[in-house]
Order: sequence, then structure tokens, then C-alpha cells
Amino acid sequence: MHELFYRSLYRIRRVEEEIARIYPTDKIKSPIHLSIGQEAISVGVCAALRPDDVVFGTYRGHALYLAKGGDLNQMIAELYGKVTGCARGKGGSMHLIDTPAGVMGTSAVVATTIPEAVGYAYALQYQGKDSVVVSFFGDGAVEEGVFHESINFAALKQLPIIFVCENNSYAIHTHQRSRQSVGDICDRVRPYGIPTERIGDNDLFTLYEKTSGAVSALRRGESGPCFFECMTYRWKEHVGPNDDFHLGYRTKAEAEPWIQNDPIKKLALHLDPSRRQQIELEVEAEIQAAFDFAESSPFPGAEELWKDVFDRAEGRGQQEGSQESEDSAQSSVLSPQSSDLIQNSTFKIQNASPSRTLSYIEAIREATDLAMAEDESVFLFGLDVDDPKAILGTTQGLLNRYGSQRVFGTPLSEDAMTGVAIGSALAGLRPIHVHIRMDFLMLAMNQLVNMAAKSRYTFGGQVSVPMVVRSMIGKSWGQGAQHSQGLHSFFMHVPGLKVVAPTTPYDAKGCLLAAIQDNNPVMVVEHRILCYQKGPVPEGSYLTPAGKARITVVGEDLTLVGISYMQVECLRAQKYLEEKGIRAQADRPDLVKSIGY
Repeated sequence: MHELFYRSLYRIRRVEEEIARIYPTDKIKSPIHLSIGQEAISVGVCAALRPDDVVFGTYRGHALYLAKGGDLNQMIAELYGKVTGCARGKGGSMHLIDTPAGVMGTSAVVATTIPEAVGYAYALQYQGKDSVVVSFFGDGAVEEGVFHESINFAALKQLPIIFVCENNSYAIHTHQRSRQSVGDICDRVRPYGIPTERIGDNDLFTLYEKTSGAVSALRRGESGPCFFECMTYRWKEHVGPNDDFHLGYRTKAEAEPWIQNDPIKKLALHLDPSRRQQIELEVEAEIQAAFDFAESSPFPGAEELWKDVFDRAEGRGQQEGSQESEDSAQSSVLSPQSSDLIQNSTFKIQNASPSRTLSYIEAIREATDLAMAEDESVFLFGLDVDDPKAILGTTQGLLNRYGSQRVFGTPLSEDAMTGVAIGSALAGLRPIHVHIRMDFLMLAMNQLVNMAAKSRYTFGGQVSVPMVVRSMIGKSWGQGAQHSQGLHSFFMHVPGLKVVAPTTPYDAKGCLLAAIQDNNPVMVVEHRILCYQKGPVPEGSYLTPAGKARITVVGEDLTLVGISYMQVECLRAQKYLEEKGIRAQADRPDLVKSIGY
């Protein structure tokens, strides 16, 4: 064990020292956040894990990546911005990933990966696996609201996750005492009902022992999440290769005890000198080879600029013949049967029996039911999905049919619950996350825009995020500005997101089924005024094609385009124009396309 620990510690230290040496030459194409001084935490924790256990980390992630078994060649190539890097040169130092080694990705945004780790842990529990998740983050992350939301949910579901806070006392240049009124972070976590422990002096063997005990208990199903506050100290500046004691926010005297207590030097004393020298020679050769590999690797070609914005592979269950034909999609006609276009619109749709009509609400519920019956990886969660009103009836009866593991309500934690959806999708599930009102998506912007939309691209196509976000817009009058926003026009401009805004019951069902089977994050926007509209809906599964407009009325003089409820208004306008002798064609895009789709 001493040799194993020494090799890992020495390897991380020397890799980062070489990164620091090379950095001023501009060969490294990204900012660097060095782990020098903090290596023992990653090594002690990761030594207690199996290859199938997974870790999530933050931008100071070199030590974590290497300790968990990440590929060194790919790591250095990534820092060099080369296409052979672990994220094909698109992520840099702050976005390291090696999924075969269980490194699920690091993030540049503080606390962002914490809820994703929780979501991954939920997926492991859901799948009945005995693997565990470890979430690494710094002391600054505990000031973020999403940290507390995530801790609460992990405790609520008793998930197989270990939270590891690397407390180096500083967030950039500000000491913890100036940021937190309670200095003991364990005291802030304990009220959530999670066992906590502070490990005070970078002690490698204590870290390994404590983590091993926690992991064993989780594998046996004897405990839920636990939290370790690991006291440590970074020797170098927040970002970059240099010392920064001259800035005055900390002193060399403060750092000296940590430097004198360096775990690498202490461990070296316990090894046979010849064996230690052999280990060091092997590590030095490996490091030289990794930098040579990065030097000789090519930069990404121009085609990489657009590659992996979306996962273009067919989603689960999408087979030939499952979608309506392109011709029928383009030529289906909406014929208003009375002046009340909202309540009485009827579609002439291929394979739809006029005698079988459903409301928009019933179509959403039927689509969800079909998807969950056909695919056990699909689950439904969100605020109030299991309450008596069942989201206007769209989730009615699903809890009784599929149980509380697949259908459940959530805390008021929009940001964290969106991260949970992302994490579970990374683990192979297909979550449907209900947000009730689109206005509330503003509370989850970080997870939606920085993580769900960008993960596949940032990590060079190594991951997919097959998740659905359902949200409602509009309520006619009396709702005020905070409940009246249709934000789909904003989200459609986010690369990596798809946005669906169906008008009819037929398309509400077909679009939702297509969204669930899509390998990308899809936002389904439902207008409340449309909820009680009825129309023909075929039985069984079918997919409304993505990115195609439906011609609802044929005209020659001009074209009206409407999305969601505005399609109804387009039909009103078309009818008015017709009375004036103007023949207007009314189109409705079934799927609002994001950039690059």
C-alpha cells in the first residue's frame, strides 16, 4: 500500500510541476488550477474505490482525474488543446473526463457537478447496482444554494454517495472566515441528517480508512450518504503556476506548516530507497511520454467546431416506420369546425380514427404511460407530479402504476433537481422532469445552459444527456408578469437544447414520445390554454418528426407561422384574411430548432 500511495502522489505532483514549467511557453491552451498540496485527498479517497465507482469534480481536478485512473496522455493532450485530448481539445484543464475510468467530468462552474453526482447516485440505486459515487468540491461550493439542495435530496433518498469537501480555506483570494459565519462546515451539513467527519491534516491513511469504511457500508446498503470535510492547503496561486504570497491575502508563514507536513516527503521515508528511485524513474518516463504525445498530436480540424453539439444517433426505440411520413407531416390540414378554434379544432391526420379523441392533457398522460411501460429507464419526477391534481391531470394514475421510485415529487429545488435529471441521464436513465411553470426554469439556468446543453460538446462527444424537461406557459389573464412568460424563444437559441412546442393533442403525444426517445436534452413547452382542446389521437406509439412544419391551411398569398397556442391565433387571422380575399397559408413548426440542429 505504501508503494501504491507513493507512486500516485509522486505522479500527480510531478505532472503538475511539469505543467507549471511548461505553462509560460503558451503550449498549454487553457487556464490551470493546480492541486499541488492537496493531492492526498484524491489519492486517499480514490484508492478505496473500484473501477466501476464514479467521481465528479471541480475545475481543480488534475489530482482527482489521475488518482481515479484517468489517461495521462489524454489529459496532457487536452491541456495542449489537441484533438487526442480526453475532450478532443474542447474542454481544457477545467473539463477533464474519462468515462471508462469512472471520471464523469469536472466543471468550471462552482458546485455545478454536485447535483449531477447526486443524480448519478440515484440512477445507481434505481438500477440496483452496488457502485458508489463520490462528489469532490471546495469549501466555496458549500456557499452555493445548489449544494444544500443536493445534500437534502441525497439524504431524503438515502443515496449511495460520499461528499468530499476539499477545504483549503480560500475561495480565490478570500478566506473562509470572511465568507462563512460558521467555520465548521460539518456543523452546517449535520442538520440534514447526514453523518459528517472532519479530517484535519492531509493524512493519507486516515482518508483511505474513512472512505473505505463508508464505501463498504454503502455497498452493503447499510447507510446513506456521508460527508467528509478534508482540511488541506493549496501551495500555488488560485489559477496559474506561481506562488502568490506577495499579494498579501495570505502569508508564507501560514503555508509553511503544510509544506513541512508534505505527505509525499513523509511517505518517501517509509520506502526502500532503491525501490523509491525505481518508482520515480518509471513515473518520469511516463510523464515525458505524455508530453511528447501531446506535442506530436494534431490540433482539432475545422469540422470539430460543430461536431457533437447534438447526439445525432437515433434514440432508443426509434425505428423505421415509427414516425409518420414526411408527406403526411407536411400536408396535414387543420379545419376549424366552429368559431371556437381552441375547443373544437379537428385534424385530418393519417392513421388517426376520428372516433378516438383525446384532450391535450390525456395525450400527454398517454405518451408518458406508453414510454414508461416500454422502457424501464424512463422515470418521472418534479414538484407535485404525485399530488391529487397531478399537474392538471397529466400524471394522473402513474404513481399507482409504476411506484414511487419511478414517479415522485421533489423538494422546491429547481436547480438541483435539474442537475439530478442530468446526472441520472449520464448514468443511462431517461428522466422526465416536470417544472410546472416555464418561469421557474430561470432558477435552473446554470444546469440547463451550462451543463445539459453543453456536456456532450464540452466533453468531446463522450456523454449524452437524454432528458426531457416539461414546462407550462400561459394562463390567459390575472397571472402577472412572473407567470406569463413564454421563454421558448430564448432556449431555442441555446446550442445543444431542443425545444418542442406542440399545439394539438396529436402532436402533444407524438412530440413527447419523440423527446423521451431523443438522446439530447429536450424541452417540452405546453400552453395551458391548449390543455382542454380535443382532437384525434392514434392508439399506440408514434413519433412526430422533429424539425418539420405542419401545413394546417393551404394558401397562395402569404404564410403565417405560429408556435404552440399562436397556431390558433394564426388560424383566426387566416380566416379573417380569407374574408378579405387574401389566401394565407398557416404553418406551425412542431419542433423549434436550436442552433446547429
